[in-house]
Amino acid sequence: MRQRLIEALTYPRQLVLDMIEDKDCPHDSLFEVTSERCRQCEVNKECHWVRCLNDFADFEGKPAYTINASVRYGIKLVESLADKPAHQRGVCTCESCAWLRDAEELTVTFERQLSPNAFRPAH
Repeated sequence: MRQRLIEALTYPRQLVLDMIEDKDCPHDSLFEVTSERCRQCEVNKECHWVRCLNDFADFEGKPAYTINASVRYGIKLVESLADKPAHQRGVCTCESCAWLRDAEELTVTFERQLSPNAFRPAH
């Protein structure tokens, strides 16, 4: 399960890197907190997310729920990019819609395995 969560991060990460590449980033596609340009950039949140993924490249040291949270952020990101009227996510066969269906199923399966936690909202 853990490895599947890690692998699920590949698609949204690449989408963000492609978006950053189009912006001619002076920081080698890595969010720089002290950079005014990064703070003003329209993809700064997404870029910061990729930077966080890069910072914990050693996923073995990260808890599975942290990796799951990263996948959940990736789901929201892909949803925002794939939110087009022509898409009927339940049946659309495009790469984004297929990834969304798979990633949502993966996170639900992972979260069902967790012990009950009064501080975590039930989905």
